[in-house]
Amino acid sequence: SSELEDGSVDPTQFSRTFDDDGLVVGVDYRNPRTPLYSIIRDPGDFFDPSTYELNDVEYTERSDAQDEEWAAKLDLGREFATDSGVFTVQGGAKARWRDKTYNKDVSFWENDAYTLADVAGEQTYRIAEIGPVGDHQAPRDFFLANMADFEEQEIDGLFDSAVEDFAISEDVMAGYLLGRWDSDTLRVIGGVRYERTDNEMSGNTVTLVEEGGELPGGGIADEDMVVVAPVDYARDYDHWLPSLNVRFEPQRDLVFRAAGYRSIVRPKLGKLAPRFAIEQSFDDDDGQQREGEFGNPDLLPYEAWNFDASAEYYFSGNGAISGAVFYKDVKNFIVDTVREEDTFRGIAFDEAIIPINGDSAEIYGFELSLSQAWTMLPAPFDGLITQLNYTYTDATGRIPNEGDPADMREITLPVAAKHTLNGVLGFEKGPFSFRLAGTYRDSYLDEAGSKAELDRFVDDHFQLDLSARYGITDNVQLFYEWININDAEYFA
Repeated sequence: SSELEDGSVDPTQFSRTFDDDGLVVGVDYRNPRTPLYSIIRDPGDFFDPSTYELNDVEYTERSDAQDEEWAAKLDLGREFATDSGVFTVQGGAKARWRDKTYNKDVSFWENDAYTLADVAGEQTYRIAEIGPVGDHQAPRDFFLANMADFEEQEIDGLFDSAVEDFAISEDVMAGYLLGRWDSDTLRVIGGVRYERTDNEMSGNTVTLVEEGGELPGGGIADEDMVVVAPVDYARDYDHWLPSLNVRFEPQRDLVFRAAGYRSIVRPKLGKLAPRFAIEQSFDDDDGQQREGEFGNPDLLPYEAWNFDASAEYYFSGNGAISGAVFYKDVKNFIVDTVREEDTFRGIAFDEAIIPINGDSAEIYGFELSLSQAWTMLPAPFDGLITQLNYTYTDATGRIPNEGDPADMREITLPVAAKHTLNGVLGFEKGPFSFRLAGTYRDSYLDEAGSKAELDRFVDDHFQLDLSARYGITDNVQLFYEWININDAEYFA
């Protein structure tokens, strides 16, 4: 897969600072989901677009992402038939070679004479008056048509271009051996899988040192400077992954299942990339300040021991009820953290965003499901369909608190909602099909801060969706879909 941008202009920002100029703004938080503001006192030019000056224009000369993967596998098996069932021995190997690269060349441009008035437009935001606003297309057209009037900010371009670049290879070699027993009522599959992973990674440590800041090698910068140091990193690790699965069907309409297994999930390559961005500034009040955003090439994969058990009962008609329990003992789960006054890979900082491995986590819960096609009812109710499922999940882990690796605190795992509920009311008969679906998801942790008070949560969410289909012929179908009927809002 590949993605290429060549000559794109990012959204253009204009701003103005009001400092003792008579501007008084009121903010209405009575509905925290929709905070509103109003201008209580206008200095006379708040709504004048010509007073808002350009911050800068970000021009992406090239953004080239490449992700290539080759894979090969071989499986061999032998069946042995007996009077009571069939026993199968099976083994195989698989190899995967993956290379992911990203190269970005970006430049930043300024123009002191360029204001919002040059590209003013009409707002499309419907909740509140937020004018003046810019047009959607005019800023791009204005920049490209008047590029000679802009001055390039080389320092900003050098910093962003070097920070974004990375290359990662991930090679995985795996082999497995299993045995399977099949009879009329029982299936048992047991085996073990071995995986070895090799990573080679390259990126940059990029430090933007403002005038007066300390240079990485010592000394004081007499002007804004960008210091780029290439980073290469290699590592390998392996895992043994056993598993056992059992399926028991004592009668035709009743099925029991159980499974125990060890699993891994590798980190996303974007989080592994050794990209270290540091901005170092100096002022008389705060002295030297270093803020950073780091990738983490030391991230380990999620490792988990898992247990699942379920039971399914099938009604005589078109229906079923099922229940399941699950448990996971997870190590090395990954979470994005905001760290303060700490050191990472020898780089000291005052504040930084870093993905890290948590200590350990436990996930357990249960799920219930019921589905029924009411074909036994008299017409027209024989086309009714109902589905309902509920999942309870308790997922907790521990991460370092306030930048001290020895001080751990407990969190709910990111994006792990405790309660999830889905319901469907449908009708299906002849050429017509209809579904009304409701989905509820409990609130969950989105991002862990340096302490509990700074954690970010996404609020609970309930949404209704509708779909309808009508088959005109065997080859022609009309359909209608209405997503988020109740206009459920995202809130964090």
